[in-house]
Amino acid sequence: MTVRMNDRYATALRDALVDYAGSAPARSPRRVRRLAWAAVACLVFLVGAASGAVAAAVLLPGSPDIAALASSTTAAGEGTQTIELGVAPQGATDVEINLTCLTSGTFLTADGASLVCDAAAAGSGAMAWHLAVAPGMHSTTISAGPGERWRLTATYARVSDTAWGVNADGLTFGVANGRGTPDLVAAIATNGRAGYVYSRDLFVPTPTSLQVGGHSGTGRSVRVYASDGRTVVGELTIGLPASAAP
Repeated sequence: MTVRMNDRYATALRDALVDYAGSAPARSPRRVRRLAWAAVACLVFLVGAASGAVAAAVLLPGSPDIAALASSTTAAGEGTQTIELGVAPQGATDVEINLTCLTSGTFLTADGASLVCDAAAAGSGAMAWHLAVAPGMHSTTISAGPGERWRLTATYARVSDTAWGVNADGLTFGVANGRGTPDLVAAIATNGRAGYVYSRDLFVPTPTSLQVGGHSGTGRSVRVYASDGRTVVGELTIGLPASAAP
């Protein structure tokens, strides 16, 4: 049996990590949580066996545990519409959303997350997203332009973060979540291998007038390790955060 990372998912996780590194460290817990969702969704391996290839999701330490609390609501719409979801069940923390574009266009969730589709993506372009349940919430809105069609599946769920792993050196590893960022953050190296990068390597302090010429401004490479934080499995090239540009 062989295991390899699907290139599309590996690229998506690398992009999510680059986005994380290029954002201000003061990113709100909700935005951190959004990134955690993306990271977990991207870690999908293709396992090739004699009986054929099957897909298996890998749950990383710190990733969300999702428990559906109600039946899903499915709706198809055009333009901007509000979808009735019913009263949120007791204990619901999020609405799990799956949004698919049926035509080209830009489609926005209630909190501003966007799905942009061209003609080639119509009918297949999709995104998974999660909205926090607000007091009294019973509906959600999808915004789109005239003639832009979409399909939505929404489910009330209880979401809780799982614990980070801890290695022999006492360092935490996993994905960023509502509690913050572990010492070692899940990543996919440019060689396709899964591993972790030190969170301290993702951020560069804002330079002072004495800090000049420290970076090229075109990107930098950080090492990707196994969960022990010592065994190097590859490298990850990330863009230089704007705040660190000299």
